[in-house]
Amino acid sequence: MQPPALSASSASNARSVAETNFISATILHSQLTDDGERLSVRRTTCDALPDVEMGYGGIDAHLARLYLQPTPACTMQQGRRMLQLEPRAPMECSFRDMRDPCVWRIVHPVDIISFELPRGAMAHWARDAGLRGFHGLDYESGLTMIDDVITHFGLALMAPLATPGRAPALFVDYILNAFCTYLVRIMGRELPDGWRRGGLALWQERRAKEMMEADLRAPVTLKQLADACGLSAAHFARAFRQSVGEPPHRWLTGRRVELAKALLTAGELPLADIALRCGFSDQSHFTQVFSRLCGQSPGVWRRAHQRNVVPGRIPG
Repeated sequence: MQPPALSASSASNARSVAETNFISATILHSQLTDDGERLSVRRTTCDALPDVEMGYGGIDAHLARLYLQPTPACTMQQGRRMLQLEPRAPMECSFRDMRDPCVWRIVHPVDIISFELPRGAMAHWARDAGLRGFHGLDYESGLTMIDDVITHFGLALMAPLATPGRAPALFVDYILNAFCTYLVRIMGRELPDGWRRGGLALWQERRAKEMMEADLRAPVTLKQLADACGLSAAHFARAFRQSVGEPPHRWLTGRRVELAKALLTAGELPLADIALRCGFSDQSHFTQVFSRLCGQSPGVWRRAHQRNVVPGRIPG
């Protein structure tokens, strides 16, 4: 899905797009389906006060927007209708049917996380998840709500959206899969049977872990793991967590940190080299994750654990 087209407002005092501080973050796509239509999420920010029009819609999709800052009342043109949009509170979420093209005049700062869910991709995801009773989402276009669960989905994706080059595909897949599951629960036209399934078979758990550990530097997606286990991405994500006690991306991060600890105590490899060997995008990313999980930076941890260690062969 392409970013929405921006055009300068026709008003005489309108600024051109180039003169504004309008920024659309790199879109993160899921790899949950392979039918050509992908679920995606983006963060759109504008710190200045531009006077531009943002056009979107004209596609068969749902749009869920999480407002990260208060937004005043404004207008939006939908076809021949002019809609009056109410003010949005921080963490308020709106839902809109994207089949009708819209033009939104931006006259105030915005900071929004948008989930774009093509109906074809949603249907494909539902089939993969075994939700044969699912017949789409049922809501009135323009619906708004404040929902703690949706808020936390959006907040969980803020770091990947800020640094898309570091965004683990497995993590993005997992969040979007969980987001779709939640929307089906609260907005599904029919709640399908069979939501709860058992965990992974022993061979499936072993195969998934072997794939993730085979090369910690290689990115892996939820769909690749699910395919190897003969499951859909949605079923695999639920079953893995039920069997292992944590989602795949968190288990993989733990394995990367364990390898990093072995490298830190076994020799004097530079931290930047250890970061790359363990699948982190760079030293800064490695330090951030290691410090969060271990309570110390890698350098401090190494000094504390090398004192009584006999040097040995560096693993990897």
